[in-house]
Amino acid sequence: MLGGIYLVLLLIAIYVPFIGMVAYFVLPVPIILYWLRHGIKPGFTFSAAILLFSIIASSAGVLTTLATAIGASMTGYALHHKQSTYEALLKGTVGYALGATIFWVLTQAITGINIIDAAQTTMQESMQEVRTQMNNLGVTTPEDRWTQVTEMIDYIFVLVPTLIAVYSFLYAFVTQWLAQKVHNRKSKEKILYPPFRRFNLPVIVLFIYFIGSFARWFDIDPNGGLYPFIVNITELAGILLIIQGFAFMFYFAYERKLAKVFPILTVIFSILLGPILLYLVRILGIIDIGFRLRERLSSKK
Repeated sequence: MLGGIYLVLLLIAIYVPFIGMVAYFVLPVPIILYWLRHGIKPGFTFSAAILLFSIIASSAGVLTTLATAIGASMTGYALHHKQSTYEALLKGTVGYALGATIFWVLTQAITGINIIDAAQTTMQESMQEVRTQMNNLGVTTPEDRWTQVTEMIDYIFVLVPTLIAVYSFLYAFVTQWLAQKVHNRKSKEKILYPPFRRFNLPVIVLFIYFIGSFARWFDIDPNGGLYPFIVNITELAGILLIIQGFAFMFYFAYERKLAKVFPILTVIFSILLGPILLYLVRILGIIDIGFRLRERLSSKK
């Protein structure tokens, strides 16, 4: 039954506009549930079977199944072995990132098109067209502004690994949450995410962020292999520190018995108002890890 549900969702995800986007986020749920209930050996058999039958949906179906099955299998395996939901989330994130990378590599091998290079070229051509139209209308923009825009576009494409990691994390969170909801309706053993206020990063993340930030002060060749590695690992650590800062806000509200709407609105406004507030939240996350703010807050009660 779960295999049939998966194939229906796969066909909808590939061939039905708009609704397919929703189906895509539900797609890993049958795989997670099967691994969660039956374990590794039946799980492998199930994954291999749906990969074989996904040929029905064309080569896109096979690639999509391959990309989603890795992360879903790792999530279900972790939950089957009673690992914490955060451990399952981490393994699912790694699995989906690996699946997305395999999807990109195989797509490039089949089509002969480098998706990232093609997208970068298209964006640069679009910006050049905008610049030409503005000149035709008599609107002049300083050359250094266009240089900044070009550098920003190049920087965004350098961050592709970070974007894949963030996408994989969000996708893993949503799909695992949906699978847990379905599982909890029919099982006495409930699987729940722990309260967000308990989220706490290890100190190593702080060291990675500082080392990466320090390394970026040096004149590193943007075309070399070291530059994208340092940029991505620093940005990824920075995003994790922002999450740490948000988690501290929820912890602070809980300890001070404030309404839950307070930290929720703070998160929303921080995201909507952009980089400045997020930078302050990141500093809060750094202070929380470095100076153990939660322990100090608890000791003052």
